[in-house]
Amino acid sequence: GGAVEVEGYLQDEDKQGGAPRKEHYEDQQMQEMGGQGDTSRALRTQDDTPPVSPLCIRIQVHAEGITEALLFHVDLLASAIRQAVMIKDHKSFLKVHPNTFRGQAAIEWLRGHAARALFGSEAEKEKNQQLSRSVALLLGQKLLAVGVFRQVTGSLTKPLEDPNALFRFHEDEKEGPLLNCRSIWFQNAREPLLVVSELLYTMLSLRLKYPDRDIREIEELNNFTASAAELQLVNINDLSRIQLLAFFLNAYNLMVLHAHVVRGSVDGTDFKSQKIPFTRDNQYMIAAYNYSLAEIEERLFCRMLRAKFPKKSDKSRAPEPRVHFALSLGCASSARIRIYQPETLDEDLQQAAVEYLTTNAPKNRMRMQQQSQGGKRVQEVMLPKIFKWYKDDFGFSKQEILAYYASFMPQGMREELTEVARTNNFIIKYDKYDWNLHLGKACSEVVRQPGRQLIANAPHQPQGGGQQPSQFNNQQQVFTPSAHEVG
Repeated sequence: GGAVEVEGYLQDEDKQGGAPRKEHYEDQQMQEMGGQGDTSRALRTQDDTPPVSPLCIRIQVHAEGITEALLFHVDLLASAIRQAVMIKDHKSFLKVHPNTFRGQAAIEWLRGHAARALFGSEAEKEKNQQLSRSVALLLGQKLLAVGVFRQVTGSLTKPLEDPNALFRFHEDEKEGPLLNCRSIWFQNAREPLLVVSELLYTMLSLRLKYPDRDIREIEELNNFTASAAELQLVNINDLSRIQLLAFFLNAYNLMVLHAHVVRGSVDGTDFKSQKIPFTRDNQYMIAAYNYSLAEIEERLFCRMLRAKFPKKSDKSRAPEPRVHFALSLGCASSARIRIYQPETLDEDLQQAAVEYLTTNAPKNRMRMQQQSQGGKRVQEVMLPKIFKWYKDDFGFSKQEILAYYASFMPQGMREELTEVARTNNFIIKYDKYDWNLHLGKACSEVVRQPGRQLIANAPHQPQGGGQQPSQFNNQQQVFTPSAHEVG
């Protein structure tokens, strides 16, 4: 026989290509798998085709000079697998994993049905069995990628080939880390910046509408969670650097607020001990990839990439230090949350930095006293704690750091601090960081941004329709590309 190749990709039903097909399989067999036969082709030619475009998986098999193309509806396929496998509490290494199933059971079910759909009466031939298993593994990988189920235990490299690997369907998750995967988004996703801005505005409004109430059980939160699933399939590949920065700023703050709601966080709670697990464990699926808060921080600050360059070189500098004053954990000492858009990103980041840092200006004026240190009189400057934790993001010497801080101060204070930095006759001390949660304060900025309400009131495109023309395209970049992107 000739070479055998199997390939597959996700697509929307209304964007199918015209790949050649053999028609020897039965429509009934295809429908058992969630695939489409003659009935679906007839539907696509009718005038009353619904506007929703289901997410599909197209599998193309090239063997012995013949190309076979099969199309599967993701939601129908997921329902069929769910009925076929045994979902129960499995024990692995003394730990019980509730509501899980073995991946091998799903693959074996897919293999059997793929063999019958592709080869009919010749399904049991060894060559056809091997090809059917390849199709089954590819289908399983695609379902895993879009979050129909997630891996719980087993091999990190080839989980679907691990006979002991366990998986769990999204509807069986209780309070898992993927906050926006209580349901799966099966339609076209709209413009990513529009989606994330709408979601952030909605969450901010919910927090302000119910400031003293646990909103986990209200219907509005259920609606929000279902809408947040749209981020699973947004396309961020075509966004510019500035658009990506605005997108991930909004996504980070959205995830923080959503996580606090899901976890039942209460204002006044000391958050310090929760910070690391909170940023590590809370995740969103964005563009078919699972992002934790910590991973978004890494993407924004490029610390691992910068570490590869010589320290104090231009390429080891933070791409945009003002991002520190835009991210919020919901604490009393955190920044207020804004909705960022590419058109005004430079202006908004500047305003956020000035607002955050000038709150410490009175303390600096009072502490700008001459202190005695080893017989030498030096100035003492008080800076926010964030300058201690991430000092390399703001400068490579205390003079650089103080000069950076001074650039956001009112004119009189700026001149005074700049002169202190120039003389290099000073020491830096750091203000105490208030870790107590204050979500009402973090969300209060939305009240002062009435223009942002246009986001929530923007025409909502029917789910499944084509993407709207992006209002963010062709924006002039307001930042110089970072050193990592030059040369």
